[in-house]
Amino acid sequence: MSTDGSEHVERTDEPADVEIVEEKSGDTARLLDSAEFIAWKSSYLHERLPSLFLDGTLKIIEANDTFCKTYACEPRMTGVYFTQFYAPYFNEKRSADLFRSVRSAETGHMWLGRVEKIATDRLLNVSKVWIIPMRQSASDVPHAYSAVCLDLTDEHRQLLQSTFTSLLYAARQKDNDTGNHVERVNMYSRALAQDLVGTLEAPTVDTEFVETIGLVAALHDVGKIGTPDDILNKAGKLEAWEWTVMKQHTTNGAYILSSYPHPMAQEIALRHHERWDGSGYPYGLSQELIPISARIVAIADVYDALRMRRAYKVAYTHEQVLETMSGESGTHFDPFLITRFLSIAESFRSIFTELADPS
Repeated sequence: MSTDGSEHVERTDEPADVEIVEEKSGDTARLLDSAEFIAWKSSYLHERLPSLFLDGTLKIIEANDTFCKTYACEPRMTGVYFTQFYAPYFNEKRSADLFRSVRSAETGHMWLGRVEKIATDRLLNVSKVWIIPMRQSASDVPHAYSAVCLDLTDEHRQLLQSTFTSLLYAARQKDNDTGNHVERVNMYSRALAQDLVGTLEAPTVDTEFVETIGLVAALHDVGKIGTPDDILNKAGKLEAWEWTVMKQHTTNGAYILSSYPHPMAQEIALRHHERWDGSGYPYGLSQELIPISARIVAIADVYDALRMRRAYKVAYTHEQVLETMSGESGTHFDPFLITRFLSIAESFRSIFTELADPS
């Protein structure tokens, strides 16, 4: 407890092994009258590139017009540190790298790195950031910094798309008898995720989540690239050992997607065969331990698999699928998600019809 009766809150934005240099009372006001701030305003206040003016501890003093428009924030963010603003992207290691760099004369007290944050449009913004000391001479210890951001969002999305396309093509060469299955799974997943936006039960599902799952859900079975053809394409029932090999497509998929730019792709590939009651594979996870992305794709994947005619099964009607899946609420599927699925089931029917496989 502090002397004025207020609770002391420990700083968590810097790693423990980096010395914290606190700004004294009145330093912010002095910085706003300083030559450094005047120089920053002259160069960046109305610049098209987003920019921040930071104090010596990387606390945000002022943001320029473009930065405020990008993130829907106020120009003055009292008491907010650069690493806090970009939380949770800055974990302990990233924070350590940043603070050590700006406090080291060997780096010129500069830092160049990448940051991510949800922007005004509710989509992920990816930027390259230069943090540069604002000082009168090279021998001065910096008391202020400018941070200049270069938006890499389009390049990031292009990388996701190109990687996705390459992996999907490879998977189709291996398992090409599923027609438009993967495109439909993408669209079902997107529709169900969109229906969850704003619900208390799914607080992590936002616009960025919807956009991402609508792209990467198609990679749920990419691990079948590593499944032997005679098992993958067998018309009859699999032997026990063959089923063991088949189930490995989940862990194989996670390995293949381990370097994919978005972690959701890996978690879907690994977890989409887990079941709400813990009887699924590969790890027998249950309920909320299964990522919501994988719970959504499980519903999308099973709906489409049941609707399709395969060598070893007849096609179910839409009504038969709803009855079957309703019966597995609380065992195979998340009960809340099944309720939402049933409420938008007509959109699933429309997607299946519009993207029907060639006869």
